[in-house]
Amino acid sequence: MQHDLEDLPLDAGLALRHARNRLRDEFAGDVGEESVDAVLRASWVHIDAGARIKHHVPLLAERFARGQLWALARMNGHHEGLPAVLFLDTHDGGRAKMAKGLLVERMNGDVLAFSAGVDPEVDVVPAVVDVMHEVGVSLEQSFPKPYTDEMLAAADMVITFGDGEPVATSQGTPHEHWDAPDPRGRDIDEVRAIRDQIAQQVDALAARLPRTPVAGA
Repeated sequence: MQHDLEDLPLDAGLALRHARNRLRDEFAGDVGEESVDAVLRASWVHIDAGARIKHHVPLLAERFARGQLWALARMNGHHEGLPAVLFLDTHDGGRAKMAKGLLVERMNGDVLAFSAGVDPEVDVVPAVVDVMHEVGVSLEQSFPKPYTDEMLAAADMVITFGDGEPVATSQGTPHEHWDAPDPRGRDIDEVRAIRDQIAQQVDALAARLPRTPVAGA
């Protein structure tokens, strides 16, 4: 990874070195340093390829890498006391983001929750950000992400929307398909109704999930 960072502009390289060090510290004992570096490098390449504003790439790459590393840690046998749920949508710009945010809030953080898309968009739907802010869930810093095999392997349950179901079916991961409208192109009242529908489904899911947090997780 060192060679890759030396090829970057000074500010970007410095930001990614700091990100690497934070992630190494955060996942020490759960994921090896070489794996941390490889995941961050792959995340950086993916985010940089589609980024419109290059200044944001290091921060977004770190966030994307962190999700991958949580999944790897789970696959390595860590954090097994926490239920792991993947919300998989077509674009990861609306329904999956709302469901993830609501589940984390309902579970008081005692859950490993991921959201991802089969064909992720660039940004979260603005109306989705607005209606989630109304219920105290911030999505301002969220961005759509692609699903990975690690996410699927780490999940105890996959909740699918849209085109997510065939992916979960092909992988053999336990899953449920939630039938909720796509919020893209809808007005704010329609998006609120979608949020409330998903919230009811999340409440039912949260009631079934174990609440046995791991100390220090």
